[in-house]
Amino acid sequence: MEKLSYILDRRSIRIFKDQKIDSETIKKLLTAAMYAPSAVDRQPWHFVVIDQPQLMEKIMKIHPHARMLQTASHAIVVCGDEQLQHDDGYWVVDCGAATQNLLLATHTLGLGACWVGLHPREERKSSFSRLLVLPSHVKPFALVALGYPDESKSRPERFHAEKVRYNGWESPFFST
Repeated sequence: MEKLSYILDRRSIRIFKDQKIDSETIKKLLTAAMYAPSAVDRQPWHFVVIDQPQLMEKIMKIHPHARMLQTASHAIVVCGDEQLQHDDGYWVVDCGAATQNLLLATHTLGLGACWVGLHPREERKSSFSRLLVLPSHVKPFALVALGYPDESKSRPERFHAEKVRYNGWESPFFST
């Protein structure tokens, strides 16, 4: 169970210390994100790394749930490339896997992160596309705030046996 704790203990962190993440650590996080599975190994992702306070201020003005950027060291915008995806819509699931890898790597390295949704909100996506001057075939998927955590959160119970079925809907996997 010890190795699973990296997954089970990861939490969304919204308060960060006033400490910058070094570029080598950012590269490690991006490497982990790029090792995510993707349909037909097309890897249709791009990443925009942000550390400019002025740009983070602009993001906080256009996204109602990005206030944690006030204390974040960096943000990474995970984007999907419609020209690289396997087929229509696959960039979304591929970018979801890359974002999860990024979050888990962050926790593993002792950092904190918070996934802030962009997709499927068209107004958020178009605002980020304009702000970051993305090409039309590159779509913003998620904003991930990063930093050294200045808060800690305990592990909640999230396993619910009633959500598991066995060989079809009619049979619960776990007996009550």
